[in-house]
Amino acid sequence: MTIGRHERTFLVATGRKRQPRPALVLMLHGTLQTAGGIRPFAGYSFDSCAADGSAVVIYPDAIHRDWNGARKAIMLRQSTKQVDDVAFIRALIDHAVMTEGVDPSKTYVVGFSLGGQMTIRLIHEIPELLAGAAVLSANVPAATNLNISHDARQALPVITIHGTADPLAPYEGGIVGFHGHFPKGEHLSAEHSARYFATRNGITSEPTITPLPHYGADGDSTSVVRYDYEHPGHAPVRFYAVHGGGHVLPNPRHTSAKWFWGASTRDLCAADAVADFFRLSTKDTEQQGDTA
Repeated sequence: MTIGRHERTFLVATGRKRQPRPALVLMLHGTLQTAGGIRPFAGYSFDSCAADGSAVVIYPDAIHRDWNGARKAIMLRQSTKQVDDVAFIRALIDHAVMTEGVDPSKTYVVGFSLGGQMTIRLIHEIPELLAGAAVLSANVPAATNLNISHDARQALPVITIHGTADPLAPYEGGIVGFHGHFPKGEHLSAEHSARYFATRNGITSEPTITPLPHYGADGDSTSVVRYDYEHPGHAPVRFYAVHGGGHVLPNPRHTSAKWFWGASTRDLCAADAVADFFRLSTKDTEQQGDTA
């Protein structure tokens, strides 16, 4: 797929069976990751959304592994700011409708880390193309650091997940960097980010707070609390605070290095939480993976 001057690539995960007009899930990787790399990083857990054929999961590749997301600060290279990633996502949705037969009214975007920053931009710029969004391990940039071409101001169901011990995107917000280096400007806290989305959806009431059951082994000090922002007639927002959790995608097969990414948790599977919020199936059957 050619967008502007760039040839764009992506991976497609589908089930062995195909239901009519499946949902579309776009999973955006983080900085220096790839479409092929985010799948094992997540323990292939997001592929499960395509297991019974009710959804197609597409993993897009960023140019030079760097998205032109929602913040003004540059992540890896200045040239990224000239890449039209919003146009790429638009084209990818159209492509999935044409080639995979997906239902465009059931398009969900999920972003981890810098992919979360790209998701935040999409929430502002093309909410009319989305049925919901998931922002994982990413804070909303402060107003002075927000990079969007326009704000459509359309309500959208949003789920966020953030670890309180995240070493790369601090839970408390402030300056986001890379283990104290390469600052990327001011950001809201994880809690303020969730409230930001709730306010955009017209919800001003306090959230319902639900501690999740603890399933960790001895020595696992992590815990998870769910915050639900809801009001009749308004798009909901759900926020999972992973206490003691790092910059990870919690899943049963989690293997990423704790010394760099921080701790995971057994109390939450990010893919299952996202699927539950969007009412997608995650039945455990075999999937296929294709490169496009």
